[in-house]
Parts: sequence; C-alpha cells; structure tokens
Amino acid sequence: MEIECLNFGQDEFTKNFNNKDQGTLQFYDHLSYDRESVEKVLDRPVHPHTEKLAGIIRSDMEQYGLSDAQRENIEKLKAGHRVIIGGQQAGLFMSPSYIMHKIITLLVLTEEVKAAHDYDAVPVFWVAGEDHDFAEVNHTYIYDKHHRRRRKISYKPNLTVPMSLGFYRYDAAEMERTLLAIIEACGDSGLLYHKKSHIIEMIHRHEYWTELFHALVHDVFKEEGLLIFNAHSEAVRAFEVPMFEQMINHHEDIDRSFRSGQKKFNETLGLSPMIETETNVHLFTGSEGSRTLLMQQDGRFETDKGTIDKEALIERLGDAPETFSNNVVTRPLMQEMLFNTLIFAGGGAEVKYWGELHEVFQSMGMPMPIVLKRMEIIHEDMRLGKLLDKYDLQVSNTLHADVENRKNRLVEEATDQAFLDEVDAMKTRLEDDYRALSGGDGRERYGHLIEANMKVHQKQLAYLKRRYRLEVKKALRSRLNDLEEVAERVMPGGALQERVYHPWMFPGIDHRNLSYTTKLTIIKGV
Repeated sequence: MEIECLNFGQDEFTKNFNNKDQGTLQFYDHLSYDRESVEKVLDRPVHPHTEKLAGIIRSDMEQYGLSDAQRENIEKLKAGHRVIIGGQQAGLFMSPSYIMHKIITLLVLTEEVKAAHDYDAVPVFWVAGEDHDFAEVNHTYIYDKHHRRRRKISYKPNLTVPMSLGFYRYDAAEMERTLLAIIEACGDSGLLYHKKSHIIEMIHRHEYWTELFHALVHDVFKEEGLLIFNAHSEAVRAFEVPMFEQMINHHEDIDRSFRSGQKKFNETLGLSPMIETETNVHLFTGSEGSRTLLMQQDGRFETDKGTIDKEALIERLGDAPETFSNNVVTRPLMQEMLFNTLIFAGGGAEVKYWGELHEVFQSMGMPMPIVLKRMEIIHEDMRLGKLLDKYDLQVSNTLHADVENRKNRLVEEATDQAFLDEVDAMKTRLEDDYRALSGGDGRERYGHLIEANMKVHQKQLAYLKRRYRLEVKKALRSRLNDLEEVAERVMPGGALQERVYHPWMFPGIDHRNLSYTTKLTIIKGV
C-alpha cells in the first residue's frame, strides 16, 4: 500500500483556513491545530455534568456490547477528558464512504494528540438521529464493474418519512433485500460474505433506522474505542432539558447574534451564506408524525401542535423533551453545552457554518473548540492506477475535463478527416446540381418535387457522416470505456469518490498508517 497526499480543488477560504490566516481564524477564536491552541483549550474548566453524560452514553452503548477500549474511554470521559468529535446523519449501511473517513479523522487526531501532547482525548461520533432528510440517506451507489457504470441502490425510494430518522422504524424484510443487493453489487467479497449473516442478524435485532446505523458503526470501530453518541435518544433529550430551556429563553439573542455574525463572516471573507433559515427560534418540535421548525411572533410560538406561549412551550419541554431537537444554528451550540470538546472535525461546509456562528457562541458565553476540516480520502486500486498511467492522467479537480479532452483527442486521431471533407464536397456538388436542375425554363411547377428529392440525398449524406463517426467510436470503444471508468470511479458525477460510493466497495483503512492532513489522501495499490 502506498499513500500519496495532494492539494485538491481547495477554494480560497479553505486555503486561508488551512494556512492559519488570522483574518480567517478570528472567527474561530484564533484557534488552530497547534500546541498553543491545544494547551489553551485543555486549560479550560470542564462541565460539571460530564460524569452523568458519560453514564448516559454507557447505558445506550451497552446494548451493542462494549469493548474494553470503549469502557476505558467512557471512564476517561467521566473523569473530564476532552473529546475529539464529529458527526453525521445515519446513511444507508454507513454510506457514503466519507462517513467512515470522518470517523477515521477522529481516530487519527486522537492518536496524534496523545503522541504530541501526552493527552488521552476521547473520540466521539455524533449520530444525528434528529435529521429528517430521508431522501438523502435512503440510497447508496456502487460502481458496477461488469457494465462499467454507477448504479443506485435504494431502500424504498418512493417512501416519504416526515419525522426525524430517530423515530423511523424500518421494514426489516426490505432492509435485508437492500443489503443483499448492495453486497451482490460490491462483488460479495470474502469479507462481505463473512459479514452478511452478522448484518442480517443486526437488521432483525433492531427496529429503528438510527439504531441499525449505530450498530454497524459500533461493529467496525469498537476495538478503536470509538464512543457513539445517539443525539436522539430519550435519555439524551431528557438530559438536555435545561439546555433547550436556555436556548428558548435566549432565542432572540441567538438569532440576533447569528444574523450579525453570519453577515460579518461572509462580508469579511467574501463568501455566500452557508446557513439559510427563516426561523427566529432555531429549534424543532415534532413527534413520530412530523417535525416543525419553531417560529416566534408576538410572544407566541408556532409548533407542530399549534401556537402556544413560552410558558406552555417550556412545560411541553419538561413533559416530552424527546419531541425537541436542534436546527443547524443551535446543534453546534448544544454539542459544546454537552461535551468538553478539544477538536471538532467536520466537512468543508460545516467548517464554514461554524465560522458563521462565532457570535452565537459569544452571546451564550460558550468558547469554541478547535475546528478542523475532516480528512478526504480516496482509493486507487491497481487497475485504476494502471488506467491513470496508461492514459497519462492524474487525480485532480480537472480530471473530468482531462478525460473529455483525451477522449476527443482519441476520436480526432482516429477520424479520416479527408473522408468527411469529401462527403461535404459531395453535398455541395449535389446542391449545385439540383439548383441547376430546378433553374430551367418552365420547371418552377416541379420545384417542390426537386427540393424534396434533394433533401432525401442530403439526409443520406448526413447519415453517412453520422454513422462513420459512430463506427470510429465503436472501434475505440474499449479505450473510451477505460477513460470513462477513470472519471466515474475517481470523481463520479464530478464529486469525490468518497462522497458517492458505498464504503464496502473499498478495503478497510488502518488509521495508524495515516497522519492528519488537509490535503487529499490517496490510498494506492489495494
């Protein structure tokens, strides 16, 4: 196995953020991934509720079977050790691959903090069970090697799920069918064949979408000591009641500081807003039937169950906290209210919207953690490497354009342009002859007949050119398919491989072979 890191399509913001530009880091408490920042965050006081939070996480994770490494990390969390945290909604069977890469980033950073600072940080993965974008998580993609194309595999593609995913009970039979379709499409490798019965058992052991996702992530990373936080569990929601109440009481301050901070962030850095929301409360209410973004007007709150005053809203919070959840503005705030965070690792969009929220943290008296962009990883197996070499291509953000140029060049080189020129010359001569034919005395009455006959011949010549070009491409089909395979496997639809394809398409990654980097990590030869 060979590992290569390269700069890949970073926008100006990402370059400045990664290069620790202070004009950019002013929106992140001037924190970066260096000794000074790490020590500054480690010196902060810890939340008094840390021991209770650790107990909730332990109770939730015990049903999946705790490893010794996870038990040790729960004890560290209980003792006030800071976390390295990231999260994601529950994709179908852990898809797409970047979910795994987020977790790998947490593990890499945990090892590096231990080596560089002799500090035992705790890796925590936040499962966003409150998310309700079912259409985003109900499918995955596999590269079909036989037909050399991307193939979509969905779980109930026409199903609408209006509630949070944490409330959704899946159809076990349909989930098993989806699993078998994915495994078959991946090639039913020895590893997947071995795992198949185990995963089927998981499907029938659990009921809820996020529970199954939790079980799968747990199975992969339990020996690494990863703690998995189910944000949508009833115990967590009950624990968050005073935090939700604080957000309700200060919702005007939160909204005002969000709007102000977002404006300053984007105007200073020349960016467009990442967070777009019309709410002024930045919380959801909802149950198993719906999820509604709260709005406040004239002292009353519009909820999923009608309009109520603040007193009634807080009463409902105490009675049914599981019906409350955060939106994009308050979720990072809730994370910091819950955890003693050393590092938050997120995607590029997440990094930007944390910058937009800097004044929200200030208004609530919450310091920001170190914010880092997660690692980006793609796999280049031996076949893909050979194809890249054969056609003199490189992984880059111009790969699709490079492939199209190479295809056009192949076709151009194989095309007999003299033949096409002669066909065009024939067309010109034909049109001249027909004009002469129709120009004779007394032939006006036959003009429509002559023109119709000329068009028949014009169509035949156009057909000849079209079929000739198809025959040229047919002769090149193997090489053109090779080039299309490179583009489709590395950057399907123009997006990085990891953002589209299922992780079971690729071999597992040992995070101990990696170092944290903001460059694109290419794992070769496997």
